[in-house]
Amino acid sequence: MEAYTGISFIVIFVACTVGERLGCPQICKCPDIHLCPPGTPMVLDPCGCGCRVCIQELGAECDGLRPCDPTKNLTCDYQGDPDRQRGLCKETEEDPVPPTDPPMCKTNTDWTPCSRSCGFGNSVRITYEKESCTPKVERRLCMIRPCKGQYASANYTVLKSSSVCNRVTRWSQPLHLHYRGCVTDYPQLPRFCGHCSDGRLCYPSMSETRHLSFQCPHRGRDITHNVMLVVRCQCGGKRGKKRNGNRRRANSGMQSGEETAGQ
Repeated sequence: MEAYTGISFIVIFVACTVGERLGCPQICKCPDIHLCPPGTPMVLDPCGCGCRVCIQELGAECDGLRPCDPTKNLTCDYQGDPDRQRGLCKETEEDPVPPTDPPMCKTNTDWTPCSRSCGFGNSVRITYEKESCTPKVERRLCMIRPCKGQYASANYTVLKSSSVCNRVTRWSQPLHLHYRGCVTDYPQLPRFCGHCSDGRLCYPSMSETRHLSFQCPHRGRDITHNVMLVVRCQCGGKRGKKRNGNRRRANSGMQSGEETAGQ
């Protein structure tokens, strides 16, 4: 009876923690991605439920499970809803400071989930100037895993694996990263999130940001980007029907990523 009570308390605590976030449900329930318009990009939800959700465009309704497109500087504005549960996607430049409960001065917001499930995408956050507390949008490149066909010569080493998931991999040898016709000045040895053999999503649970210089011959100059580097990964969301479907791929190492529909 005591064990049952303890489990119930944990479930209630997790549900309340998610529900306290603006626009997030009290209990996580992933939406049906098949209802998304064709070609709509998908990301992990900002509520921490581990759901793949469709990003919303300018002027569309939004909430915790219907996030606005961060790559287009869109944010969910909840001013029109007294309950602060539904909002409209607006450009960040129009209203850079959240309308309610803004972060304390000099406290940065968390990075948004990567906009792509494979290959280079974008992640953004709000930072604050030390002197004036003026908010500004900071961007970084992010890659959870390479897409299928990218870096064909790469071999992968499994860093952490189990009977359930192959959570962290990296290249066996350093390689140059490629982005829009540019390559890093020096070879890199990044970590990637592998695959969950039980059908759940594998995504970063911890990351860091590093400044990397890219050589861009077509531009005639070098360009420096903030780049997300994966530190840890975890499996999240609901289990799939085939729990062991990816185990062979997990044991042999990640050969490539598979991009979600519309990306």
